[in-house]
Amino acid sequence: MARTTQRIAIIGAIVASFIGYLYQAPHSEGIAQMNRVRILGIPIKIACLIGKVAELFGISSEAVVIQKFCKIVRQLKDKQEDAGLQIEDTLIENVPVRIVRPLNNNDNLPAIVFFHGGAFYMGSVDTHNGITSALARLANVVVISVNYRLSPQHPFPAGLDDCYTVAKYVLKHGDSKKLRIDRNRVALAGDSAGGNMATVNTMRFITHPVGQYSPRLQILIYPLLQLFDLMLPSYVHQHYEFFSYSVDYTMSVYLNEKIDASIYANNHTSLKQKRHYRKYVDWSLIPSKYRTLYKNPITDDKEGDPSLIKKAKKLLSPEISPLLVEDELLAKLPPIYILSVGHDRLRDEAFIYEGRLKHVGVPVVHNHYEHAFHGSLSLLYGPSGLDIAHVMIGDIAKYVKKNL
Repeated sequence: MARTTQRIAIIGAIVASFIGYLYQAPHSEGIAQMNRVRILGIPIKIACLIGKVAELFGISSEAVVIQKFCKIVRQLKDKQEDAGLQIEDTLIENVPVRIVRPLNNNDNLPAIVFFHGGAFYMGSVDTHNGITSALARLANVVVISVNYRLSPQHPFPAGLDDCYTVAKYVLKHGDSKKLRIDRNRVALAGDSAGGNMATVNTMRFITHPVGQYSPRLQILIYPLLQLFDLMLPSYVHQHYEFFSYSVDYTMSVYLNEKIDASIYANNHTSLKQKRHYRKYVDWSLIPSKYRTLYKNPITDDKEGDPSLIKKAKKLLSPEISPLLVEDELLAKLPPIYILSVGHDRLRDEAFIYEGRLKHVGVPVVHNHYEHAFHGSLSLLYGPSGLDIAHVMIGDIAKYVKKNL
């Protein structure tokens, strides 16, 4: 009897601990509707845990488990998302896309080519359907959402090239009967990894024009812009994570090359590389209120690990870290809208990018939402809807209507 009671107590403690883990939300001070966010985060934590266990036992990779989870979740789409819109899933140059157009409007409208986020290995046109539908409806534009190939099945640069292929077609053939858009009014947009792809591909069009048309705007939603300095204040500072991901795992999957966790100490760069690239990632452009623990770079005098330096060489390419380019190229970019949030390791590079763009005369609108978290814009509709997401999408739509 005593032994049975002891076992029940142990099982109860384990269950209680697990429930506590699922519901906890550390470093979430200031975030509105936090009880709803906690509940929304529970299935994500479970999926990540299953993924880690599956990878540990060699059943499947964590990335593939998360991909399957995303497909299941999107079956719960709220009908409100597509109200007043015409939705078409089709192919452009053999790349799957979703074309979202306001109903009863056959004019050649402005267009947004949208690249979804998801750390390069998850996400789809379905997971970001709320964002693309809201943009089409609120800004009265056609949105072409790209279902690019994901890693690990298709490592870098497969997905990036898919995005380029679609954007190139839109700029060259957008006024065709299939698309019916105004090629003079095309924006490239994306969130997180998708923001990275929007930035990289805009730079591709600047350096290698495809004709008389080029992107008129960029819309970057908490974008990944650099992987040179992973000890920026926003990396070091503790903040709430709705979806917990690691740079070493994400980049290992994206590059199909093992990147270890010492990258967080900037061990992936040599002293020579630190001296060369530092000018592109200028800490003085980060607001001083964020530079309280460290005011200046803290690893620039430390040599990296030769093995990791070799493996991570691609991370410093402008094709992955578009912030690491000369001012001469930045000066040629079209106007840019940047959305950043306070609970995000990518926060500081958004401020650095804004500062560098303004320095070379590129028109920039940067809206920063201090008490929002990375990924929050996706939570627009149904039981998962957040007020801040509607504020953010509304601000983007206003910018698009005014500038595109």
